Amino acid sequence: MDCPTAMSLTMHLPTLLVTSVMINLLIGGMLWAMYHLRHRERCFLYWAVACLTFVAGTAIAVAERLTDLPVGTTFVTHLLLGLSPMLLLAGIHLLMDLPPAGTRGSARILYVASVIYLLGLAAGAGFDPHVPRFLTALYSALLFSLAIYRLGAIERKPRLPLAILQTLFAIHGTLMMAQVLVIGLAPVLGGQLDVETLLKLILVNHLLLVSATAMALPLLAFTRAEQILVALAEQDGLTQLLNRRAFYREGELAFNKARKAGNLITVLMIDLDHFKQINDRWGHAVGDESLRTVADLLTAELRDDDVIGRVGGEEFAAVLRNNSREAVEAVAARLLQRIAETGREINNVPVHLSASIGGATLGPEHGRFQDVLASADRALYRAKQNGRNRAEFVASPMGARA
Repeated sequence: MDCPTAMSLTMHLPTLLVTSVMINLLIGGMLWAMYHLRHRERCFLYWAVACLTFVAGTAIAVAERLTDLPVGTTFVTHLLLGLSPMLLLAGIHLLMDLPPAGTRGSARILYVASVIYLLGLAAGAGFDPHVPRFLTALYSALLFSLAIYRLGAIERKPRLPLAILQTLFAIHGTLMMAQVLVIGLAPVLGGQLDVETLLKLILVNHLLLVSATAMALPLLAFTRAEQILVALAEQDGLTQLLNRRAFYREGELAFNKARKAGNLITVLMIDLDHFKQINDRWGHAVGDESLRTVADLLTAELRDDDVIGRVGGEEFAAVLRNNSREAVEAVAARLLQRIAETGREINNVPVHLSASIGGATLGPEHGRFQDVLASADRALYRAKQNGRNRAEFVASPMGARA
């Protein structure tokens, strides 16, 4: 039973190798095309070259087994096979807008490991064929571990592409460590361990995983591109808050949910006082920084489930899910105080920023979200008329709920 199994593996291994080479050539070509089609996004270039270096290393390894190539080809083979996961990791770093080697800490680890790997290859390539395999597997396992760490640091949704790649990299690393153990135990166990057969099994699984990983990488990049497009469509470029259209959409959803559940929401309209004078006197740079400062304050002071947006030049709006009029008034008072304190000086300029707030709580008279907005806008107008730097609220039959 043992002999046919080994023969079967030997018979089909060249076919699997050739198939893997062809698949990786196709994937490398696809990634190369994506690099050119996507405005030369460098992560695709690195991933394409990673596929091609893997193909080159595998092709030389096959040629080395079939012919009598010089001893130096072993060094070149494993250099290429080790370079492939390093380029894969560099592409992930570029996708995260990091240098190819990563941050200072990971770059130091990568440089030290690479130097040790190269010195070990140079010393062991002509000594024992198992030494380059051992070093390449250990080096690859380290690189896949770093890639898993990097993917875990990406705070991005959906998490599915990241989870797929982390799983594939974990299996990659496990297979590489299995190869390290097989090679390391071979001298101890001697003839009890069929090293060649085990290494071939590991290689077959590794080849399949490489193909799966190469196909999963574009999914990660496309997800990132889609998120950027969504952010551009829904976020205000200056403040990173929701823009007017996105705020109205989210506000409408909050309104419908509150109506259905019998809960309350309160809309706050927040307008910076005399903002045109700030721009005219101190320039648009100070004005823009003032807007960013207010946006940061709103994000910090309001809750995560509140809806916050910039709906005009110097006008902000928020939907608060509060059932207490007193709590809403306390929030508005705190916002006015924080804006006045923080906006006393912007970019070393005495701006003396202040704001006016108008609020309206959902009531029976509000048939649509736009009706609540209109009520809050009237309250804001009254706050402006009554001296600015203050908050005014529209009374509502339901607004007094405690």
